[in-house]
Amino acid sequence: MKYLFLHIFLLLSVFSIAQNPKNDLVSGTFSQMSFTEFVQQIEDTTPYRFYFKEEWVKSVEVNSTFRQSPISAVLDEVLLPARLKYVLTSNYSVIVLPDKEFVPVLPDYSLSSQQQADMEQDVSSQNERFLKRRDPEYIKTIIVGTPEKSKPRKQCEIKAIITDQESGELLVGATVFIPSLNKGAASNDEGECVFYLRPGNYSVTFKCMGKKEAKCNLKVISDGSFNFEMEEDLISLMEVLVQADEITERGARAGLEMVNISSIKELPTLMGEKNVLQIAQMLPGIVSVGEGSGGINVRGGNADQNLFYVNNVPIYNSTHLFGFFSSVNSDIIDNFNVYKGHVPANYGGRLSSVFNIETRKGNDDQFFMQGGVSPVSAQASIETPIIKQKVSIMLSARSSYSDWILKQLDEPELNNSAASFYDFAGSLNFKLAQNNQLSLFVYNSNDDFTLNEITEFNYSNSGGAINYTNRFNNKLKADVIALGSWYRFSTIDKTLPANSYSHKYELGHYELKTIFDWIPNEIHHLKFGAEAKMYDLNRGRIMPYGDASVKKELDLDSERGLESAMFLDDNLQISSRLAFYMGFRYSFFQVLGPKTVLNYSPGAPLEPTYVSDSLIYGKNERIQSYSGPELRLAIDYQLRSHNSIKVSFTQMRQYLFLLSNTVSIAPYDQWKLVDTHITPPNSLQLSTGYFHEFGLSGISFSSEVYYKKANHIVEYKDGADFLSTPYVETHILQGKQRAYGAEFMIEKDRGRLNGWLSYTYSRSLITVDGENDFEDINYGEEYPSNYDKPHVLNAILNYKFNKRFSVSSNWAYNTGRPITLPEGVYYIGGQPFVDYSKRNSYRIPDYFRMDLSLKIEGNLKRKKRFHSYWVASVYNLTGRKNANTVFFKSENGVINGYKYSVIGMPVFTLSWNWKLGNYANN
Repeated sequence: MKYLFLHIFLLLSVFSIAQNPKNDLVSGTFSQMSFTEFVQQIEDTTPYRFYFKEEWVKSVEVNSTFRQSPISAVLDEVLLPARLKYVLTSNYSVIVLPDKEFVPVLPDYSLSSQQQADMEQDVSSQNERFLKRRDPEYIKTIIVGTPEKSKPRKQCEIKAIITDQESGELLVGATVFIPSLNKGAASNDEGECVFYLRPGNYSVTFKCMGKKEAKCNLKVISDGSFNFEMEEDLISLMEVLVQADEITERGARAGLEMVNISSIKELPTLMGEKNVLQIAQMLPGIVSVGEGSGGINVRGGNADQNLFYVNNVPIYNSTHLFGFFSSVNSDIIDNFNVYKGHVPANYGGRLSSVFNIETRKGNDDQFFMQGGVSPVSAQASIETPIIKQKVSIMLSARSSYSDWILKQLDEPELNNSAASFYDFAGSLNFKLAQNNQLSLFVYNSNDDFTLNEITEFNYSNSGGAINYTNRFNNKLKADVIALGSWYRFSTIDKTLPANSYSHKYELGHYELKTIFDWIPNEIHHLKFGAEAKMYDLNRGRIMPYGDASVKKELDLDSERGLESAMFLDDNLQISSRLAFYMGFRYSFFQVLGPKTVLNYSPGAPLEPTYVSDSLIYGKNERIQSYSGPELRLAIDYQLRSHNSIKVSFTQMRQYLFLLSNTVSIAPYDQWKLVDTHITPPNSLQLSTGYFHEFGLSGISFSSEVYYKKANHIVEYKDGADFLSTPYVETHILQGKQRAYGAEFMIEKDRGRLNGWLSYTYSRSLITVDGENDFEDINYGEEYPSNYDKPHVLNAILNYKFNKRFSVSSNWAYNTGRPITLPEGVYYIGGQPFVDYSKRNSYRIPDYFRMDLSLKIEGNLKRKKRFHSYWVASVYNLTGRKNANTVFFKSENGVINGYKYSVIGMPVFTLSWNWKLGNYANN
């Protein structure tokens, strides 16, 4: 009889379910809704019926969005943060229980007596872990604040400190997003993220490049803070990722490229050397004049218009071996940002861009070591805590052994040459107290090159910085930074014994800055401060070299200058869709003695013949002063959750430039300060962009157009020689520049196949039209700059077969750079003279290169002490002989033209890299 009743009950249950046409999945957006109202909507659209008492749920407020979600996931998100449990029955009944622990299935393992005792001490914690084991979709609940501090209906200030789960390292650029409110925030350089919410329950999503996306339920009671740890993403397919997250994109930052360099191990490289600057040149708007070039050109600007920072230390030559490799070891880079449009007000001193590199701070929890070997160099870095969670250290060293390659070449000029480089970096980080930190950083790089025992070059960068951070409270912190940076080079030229000479140059940069970061409320985020920079340049002395040399000794003089600035910016989050940035910077520059200044006759060329008199200034005596405002404005408007538009306006001033009569930066190029006769260049740039993310596909599209205008751009007279006189103004003219362009990029950052495709159309045009004919270049007509490349197309594709094997490829195409060519020969008195074209009226052939690499990881065992991987790559797979320059020779009375190619064949490389720990350890 009992079986008969059971069958009848089951049949009635099935019949009642079949008769109900409602969907049992939940969809909809619920904002600041009471639980009773929420239940009414659920009961109207689903077959579920709820049973509870009003007093149990009066504090529950629902702020969530669901799309075809099962009822269990919905109830977990709504009820668990309020410490309410529920029971689901087979006839669609939902029974809500107040603060009752309900565990329908016991663990499938036994507990020891000690574990049982621990469970009795903390039932809630054990049950949470049990549920997490049983349900991989389990969502953690975080409670912020205390009832004593609660202020109903008022905004609460929430501070999240986001760290790496394994190393404890603070995560920069991690995002916190609340879908129900369509708002979020990103962590700063201390891993801290501040946002504002009303008391209630919220679903929160955490994202960070290279980490697993995480979700949690946040119960806000009052002001407070919490720590959140993120796991390494073991299945991340994108080793180099340009960040395009909807949170980091928000913030009114047009023209900002955020490049994650957690690893660049998959991309093809030249000679196996991972090069962070190579990645930058694959982004829209960033080019170089050619292979072996020591500089980068951003949005039509000269190479000296870019400011390179490594942990606040300015780097005046960012490459090894004349531009082939980066002078910073890529393995120690933690964050790499490029500001090419909107530049925050705390940066200044260059017209085009800021490259800001931050290195790893050192693992303060456990020892970590990594390194690698390539055909030209070996490198290693270590991180270790000195006092766990308080003091950590990071050390990195790299050295080359590339002479053996030169010895294998057939060309005698290179066979008798030698080239080497090394670099070193180290940081020491102290957590002095809960709100105080002290960081020390040192850096040094050095290059030596001897060409056929005729020409010798040596150049080096070195620097150090001390950064003290004090957090007064959750809203205000201050950074005080003191630093020094030095750039030196020496040259010995023995090309002609009678004209052999040696030359040494040195630049010293000393800086003190203070930056305050203040978040008074959820609308404003202010940064303000001041800085002072002292420049000490010694252009050196030209000395005869060797007994046969008749070169005259010449002192190129020294210079001193003081640059200072005050700045203030405010990020206003006007609404969930509209952000506005207002920045203001006012800079000052003083030219200081000792120095002898020449005066020239009014209206006459600045040449020695027209010197009228001279003035002598003593040490630190003010010679000339310049100053001016720099306005920074930006707007970011989010059209929908997946797309936004941006507009920015940026003014910049520059008081330091390079003396160079070559197209690309060379080691013997000299940095020079503006002075009495050379006016500081200044620029303004207007840009607007559009960003669109295509759902969950991982595909995003961005576009940006810009127009930039600059005044007092430094150009050089034909035949300028900066080693022949200390009075540089006699070889310089100043003019105007206009640059404009459109940048497009489509990116896919998920799936086995990922990468990006970028295209840039741009022009960079210069006009030097003085009041007199002798102050003109190109007859006063506009001409392309040396780095004008109208069309640039770059692509990076990665395909991951599995976690151990992947293949990557780069494609790079750009228009050939401008060049001036001879057009004829005429004779005067039987003496031939070459007649040249207008400046930069021709172009060298277009550039194309394709690279390919294969990465093979070691085994993927979880428990292992050592992991390594191999990278086989081919640089210039097609063997195309791209012209770096075009030159002419007179041979047997005939002028013949030649193309010079730096790398005109495929270059095969095999490199080995290793690290302690398993595949995922970083």
